Amino acid sequence: MRQILLCLVLLLQCALIATGAPIDEAKKLYQSGNYAEAAANLEILRKASPRDGNVNYYLGASLAALGRNDEAVAPLKTAESRGVADASRILTEIALDNYDIDAADEYLDNWTAKLKKNKKADLSQTDELRSRLVMMRNMLERVEKIEVVDSITVDSVDFFTHYRLSPEAGRLLSPEDAAVKARTLVYLPQNNREMIWAESDSTGNAVLMSASILDDGTIDNAAPLNGDFPDDGDADFPFLMPDGMTLYFAATGEASLGGYDIFMTRRSDDGFLQPQNLGMPYNSPYNDYMLAIDEATGAGWFASDRSQIPGKVTIYVFAPSQIRVNYDPDDETLAAKARLASIASTQTSAASALRGKIAGIEEGGRQKPRQAKDFELILGDGKVYTSLSDFQNRQAGLEMAKLLGEQQRLEAQQQRLDDLRERYRKGDRSVADDILDAEAAVDFMRESVTDLKNKVIRLETR
Repeated sequence: MRQILLCLVLLLQCALIATGAPIDEAKKLYQSGNYAEAAANLEILRKASPRDGNVNYYLGASLAALGRNDEAVAPLKTAESRGVADASRILTEIALDNYDIDAADEYLDNWTAKLKKNKKADLSQTDELRSRLVMMRNMLERVEKIEVVDSITVDSVDFFTHYRLSPEAGRLLSPEDAAVKARTLVYLPQNNREMIWAESDSTGNAVLMSASILDDGTIDNAAPLNGDFPDDGDADFPFLMPDGMTLYFAATGEASLGGYDIFMTRRSDDGFLQPQNLGMPYNSPYNDYMLAIDEATGAGWFASDRSQIPGKVTIYVFAPSQIRVNYDPDDETLAAKARLASIASTQTSAASALRGKIAGIEEGGRQKPRQAKDFELILGDGKVYTSLSDFQNRQAGLEMAKLLGEQQRLEAQQQRLDDLRERYRKGDRSVADDILDAEAAVDFMRESVTDLKNKVIRLETR
């Protein structure tokens, strides 16, 4: 049986090779965006010609386009060794996506050296990648130490509906709800006096817009937001702090590491000042956007597609700090911290308290009845329990102990989910179903924790 299968494989390889120019067919599939079929055909061609530079290049390029970066490296390295210049370019981009600065530097040097042999070669792309590499190196030297208390993966289409902002922080509205031509969403502060959104200009770029809201609800004086905003890309996803001075937004362009990056600027008498890139871990080689800080709850929010799950984004909830504190740039785990590979490793004992505050707000900003926090149990009338010895009702104390155990299991399951998402980000698509199962388990366990908290309160206060 094994010999029969081997013969069939050889016959198929011969058939492909005999069809004139099989590599040309694979190239057409790649160039048309049919990466999966191109990769399947190129895998067969590679078995017949394992050292062929073009076969290995297009196979690696197809795998990289599919997000299977770990699998793409080997054929691309073979193509690079066979003199295919563009293989070095893709290897540079993969290394940057993996935050591997040293490897990216080496691949980029190889690509530049190959292109310089051709006097007609366009070196502008190497300059662009060199700029990204320098930017990433600088960002990795200033990775902010933040506490990420939670993360949730949601559909990218309506991701902002999952932000739990207090009324004091304002609202995030869809363009339909706000009745403006916004590209993505609209920010409306608590005072309902103005709104901010992004709209396409005559060149097709997204520009930030603002408008006053009159007492009768009429939108008046819509105009581009005045300030020193980038003009080489899109600016979108605005959030204005209650002080009316501090604006967060996301933008593409030369000042962005990759896709959208999150920026901050402040208002002056002459308009908003030159924006500053927030750096890592907020930004990544992927799209990062919609940072909002809720001073009432003390929680910050931002979204990212760094997990590279099709049609999904991850919302990170973090504890903002008044003073920026950075990790040691010589920390061997710096890249993992910059990627937010493990949110559990960032957490302190304050994480559960912040989650408790957020749990008191429904999606859309509606207030919920105040619920218990993780072993800072608020019973009303100023009573706060912080240890099992505080309980008067024995059964309530037993249920509280059970609750603490359930919270530990939830944290372990959340850590497993984080690890699976990291594997997926690195190209391991075999864990997709495991991610869905883990997400369902986390949701179920969160509901269980909430039910247990309510039970503890009922038992102690009855």
